[in-house]
Amino acid sequence: MTTTTIPGELFLLLTDDAGRQEATSSRKEAVAAAAVAELMLRERVQLSEEKQPRVQVTDTSSTGIPVIDQALGALTELAPGRLRSVISHRWMDLTEVTGEGLVAAGALRRKDGWFATTWPAHDDTLETGLRARLGAAVADPSKASLQDAILLELLRALGIAHRILKDDVAGMSRRDLDRAIQGLAVDHPAARAVKRAMDDMTAVMIATTAATTTVIT
Repeated sequence: MTTTTIPGELFLLLTDDAGRQEATSSRKEAVAAAAVAELMLRERVQLSEEKQPRVQVTDTSSTGIPVIDQALGALTELAPGRLRSVISHRWMDLTEVTGEGLVAAGALRRKDGWFATTWPAHDDTLETGLRARLGAAVADPSKASLQDAILLELLRALGIAHRILKDDVAGMSRRDLDRAIQGLAVDHPAARAVKRAMDDMTAVMIATTAATTTVIT
């Protein structure tokens, strides 16, 4: 189910009730970065050791999850591409497949307009549970999963963790929330490799967000 994936949950957080991007203009790139992280956890891809890492596909076998398999197929064609180029490539636009997965799960509905498709909220049960889980992970790091840590770090990298989660973190300031996210240490066999990858992705997301802001302004 899409809602159990990192890109699916991030998409849910970055989509407002009206179905538009919430708090960022970089939802597409953020969801692509989340898919790369998920594929690392599933041991389908890895990042090179270069200063500007390249994405390398190590296993092309299907995961059986549409959004993850679409990302894997795109990366197979693009690899070994640099991480920054990969997550901004049009082939890594997972909006449609992610949105459809969340529609199938009952969380969103599809609304086709003249110029764009939006994904309005349908049932907030999934998002409410997700927010409660992330709030608990921040309050008590021992409850945080690696997936929680990745989601929180992506939100921090985008500079919107507090804007998205302020109602779920018991009055924490933006600075305190960012520090709490940076301090998360998860006991998981893949944590070390994914942490290094997240450091690289954080740098990429910060650069992508800055570039987008420059263009808009």
